[in-house]
Amino acid sequence: MSGNSYGTSCPNCGQDMDVLEDSRPFPLICCSCCNCGFFSTIKTGYYTLGELNDMRRDSELKPLTKKKYASIKKEIF
Repeated sequence: MSGNSYGTSCPNCGQDMDVLEDSRPFPLICCSCCNCGFFSTIKTGYYTLGELNDMRRDSELKPLTKKKYASIKKEIF
């Protein structure tokens, strides 16, 4: 494991909440409260080609082709 865990106050109920930070395979932070059930987690995925190209245009990058987009998407787990 490449991360650490610690406790903090739950933003919902104020009781102790467990927090896990890790850096592999990418930076993430998850937390869970056993008192009230509050949790946060990381959701991963890919933008659609249209969404990604809109973001790329906003960042002054060239749009990707369908072929290039398909070649860079991969399973990371």
